[in-house]
Amino acid sequence: MKKIMVRSVLTIIIVVMAVFIAHGVGTFMQTKSQSTATVSFQEQQGADAWIQGFSYHQTRSGSTKWVVTADQAQVFDDEHVAKLQNVSVQLFDQTFKHEQMLITSQEGVMNTSSNDFELISDDEKTVMTFEDGYQVFTDKLIWKEDARQIYADDHVIIQGEGLIITGIGLVGDVEKSEFRLLNNVRAEVSSS
Repeated sequence: MKKIMVRSVLTIIIVVMAVFIAHGVGTFMQTKSQSTATVSFQEQQGADAWIQGFSYHQTRSGSTKWVVTADQAQVFDDEHVAKLQNVSVQLFDQTFKHEQMLITSQEGVMNTSSNDFELISDDEKTVMTFEDGYQVFTDKLIWKEDARQIYADDHVIIQGEGLIITGIGLVGDVEKSEFRLLNNVRAEVSSS
């Protein structure tokens, strides 16, 4: 009799917990879908296109120079602007066969006419990763397509092979694989 009573109580507790969990999950999913729909609708206001899984390729003579991908993009045709979320940029070398660098950023704005873009990260840094393993960290990067150059105005950190270089401002010539820090440059070498 005592075993039956204990089993009954445990069964009731399990059923109550299952109902409570199901109710909590249902409420969370409903709240999340309502807030996502509201935010998405507000963000779509004024955009000519709203694209999930955005991908933009720049080619020369049939070979890819660079690829910009983003989780989401708002495209404004009249302004020739695409506003991007969770951006990744692959830049290829002069032969257009090998990835020279990969840039990741939280947000970006791309001029679809000039193919210039600006990458910005608030919470995390915008990161350039080179094929040799060096990485450049900053809050904001600007790409100028006509010069194939990268610029940064703020604090920059370069890391790789036991070397940490910091400074303010960066100019990078992608064709020549040359990058210069402009001001307050400091270097640290570690023996690890």
